[in-house]
Amino acid sequence: MVPAGLPYLAPYIFNAPIFAGTLLAAFWYGRGLARCETRPARWRILAFYAGVAAIYFVGQTRFEYAAQHMFFLNRVQQTTFGVFAPFLIAFSWPRDVLAAGVPAGLIRLCERPAARAALRALRFPPVAIVIMLVTTDVWLIPGVNFASMINPPLYAFMNIAMILSGLLFWLVVLDPRPRAEAGYSYLTRMAAGFLPMFPQIAASSYIALTSTNLYNFYDLCGRLYPSVSPMKDQMLGGIIQWIPPGMLNTAVLFVLLHAVRKSEERQVADMPIPPGARVIEARWTGR
Repeated sequence: MVPAGLPYLAPYIFNAPIFAGTLLAAFWYGRGLARCETRPARWRILAFYAGVAAIYFVGQTRFEYAAQHMFFLNRVQQTTFGVFAPFLIAFSWPRDVLAAGVPAGLIRLCERPAARAALRALRFPPVAIVIMLVTTDVWLIPGVNFASMINPPLYAFMNIAMILSGLLFWLVVLDPRPRAEAGYSYLTRMAAGFLPMFPQIAASSYIALTSTNLYNFYDLCGRLYPSVSPMKDQMLGGIIQWIPPGMLNTAVLFVLLHAVRKSEERQVADMPIPPGARVIEARWTGR
């Protein structure tokens, strides 16, 4: 009875990695902002804190109860963990700010050869894609989903795995740096962000359109909204898993095209112009 008596924003089912991770990330980012000579744009700051707050809200507040009693709300939670919140965090590109805010010992740990080699392997786009797809789709298998919902340690592991795989994928795809720094071309990152949409559509559209009740856990535990039938609940969950993430996969193309434009503008600005020469045409604007 204690969790039900706590304020809505207090941890309903305490998950130490999510609780500590979100609070530490917010604290370290704030400390990094105070130490940085050049602050990032305001929208980047808002995007980072919105992503961190979204993870905390769907994973630690009383929303957790709703996610365990309606399939479509569970999909809201899991797509927030694996897609929306990591997208916002990666879109803010907090690398430099966090580097200024985290403890120096943690930076040294991440710079060890073994850690750098492991990170390099995980950041290889095909590896990041496979990890994201497997982590997302394995929990949609009805038997695995049922097992995770009735087993609290497995349920907690599912949530953490979704967050980590989403962060890995979107930090690779939305890396705004040029190829020399990121390690992969913008075209490779566009393909990595766009192509996984198709297997995800196949799985989520089947969930939304099938006439078979795939997830009977919610019939056993009781539904939060009894007026929503099991099939309608499943259809809504499939649509949530299907359409909004697909829109983000498409948005990646425009985000990276903007990054390409900014990169070329920086190259042009840094290029020395010989005396007496003048620019006739810019590649993007045509001026």
